[in-house]
Amino acid sequence: MNRTHHPRGDLPQAGGAVSRRAVLKAGVSTAAALVARRSALGGETPAALHRYGDYGWLRGFSVVPSWGARIEEAWWSYDGAQFREEVALARTVHANCIRLWIEFTAWMADPDKVTERFLDAVAAIDQCGMKTMPCLFNRWHDHAWDYGGQYTEDLYRNWGPKLQYVRALVRPLAADDRILVWDLCNEPQARHLKDDRAKREFEWLKQVAGAVRQCGARQPITIGTMTGSNIDTFAPLCDVLCAHPYSRSDEQLRAQIVGFQATRKKLGKPMLVNECIPGCLDDQRRAEIARAYTTRLAEAGLGWMGWALREGKAISTRRDRYDGNGLDGQGFHPFFTRAGKLRAGLEFLLQPPKVLPPWEITGPRR
Repeated sequence: MNRTHHPRGDLPQAGGAVSRRAVLKAGVSTAAALVARRSALGGETPAALHRYGDYGWLRGFSVVPSWGARIEEAWWSYDGAQFREEVALARTVHANCIRLWIEFTAWMADPDKVTERFLDAVAAIDQCGMKTMPCLFNRWHDHAWDYGGQYTEDLYRNWGPKLQYVRALVRPLAADDRILVWDLCNEPQARHLKDDRAKREFEWLKQVAGAVRQCGARQPITIGTMTGSNIDTFAPLCDVLCAHPYSRSDEQLRAQIVGFQATRKKLGKPMLVNECIPGCLDDQRRAEIARAYTTRLAEAGLGWMGWALREGKAISTRRDRYDGNGLDGQGFHPFFTRAGKLRAGLEFLLQPPKVLPPWEITGPRR
């Protein structure tokens, strides 16, 4: 793996949590470096990080740590050692990226501490040889066992503190190549801009995107949109389009991919998949459809990030609280059991992928 990283200030590269002082100092150092870079280039913007036209090599998992029944609990009870143990599972099946979920409601309880924990999680993912795709907000909600995020009512409240949260997480990492892409929000609901709620959701994420860019983020921005017009609606805010396919058969998936390719061509932007694969209580049936998904999406240049990594406490990561997003309505999604074992039938993921991510092509794998 290519270990040449962009400046990170004084952020530690291993082990414990990052101090607030180090975070602030890193932000100052990064800003100074960017100013110097602009001066050297005659005022030009510094080169962007991780801008790719094809994401067929993308391979990873969306992660809410297993001890969190809600996103807030995952960060209030954060355990760096256990987190490292969990993300290391992803690397055993050759993952190169972790989509890491966090939320304003987790951060607001103790901004300094949660920021430190978030930065430690980014360091942990890097130590396992992977990049991080932070997911800053969530708009998907289960009707029975919800794990938190932003609700429709939040669209009509003061957005100022939420933008402060965005800046606190983005600034220390704005020029850091450990961040692959900034995912602003998981599954915003608007599929058009014809009603007030949809307009509010778009305007909110427009301001979030603006805050990320004002921080000088050099990595691309995406939004974890689902399918169809939901992708089109938020495309103006994105550098990279996103899709969340959950078709229940190989045939349906193939048709869905054709639609994604048409959308990508129409909008003239690259596209990736950062959440996918329907769940199932039956391990073998889940494995069969997982094989189809990982193969088809990689071949289509979209890559894949499965939901979710390990059996845990949150809805859809435990057998007794699955959602409806699966085969026969059985949305049980983990790839690894609570004991850290790969679910039966998924052994094909142990085989090295045919295509490596760009940063591994020029250096040894770790």
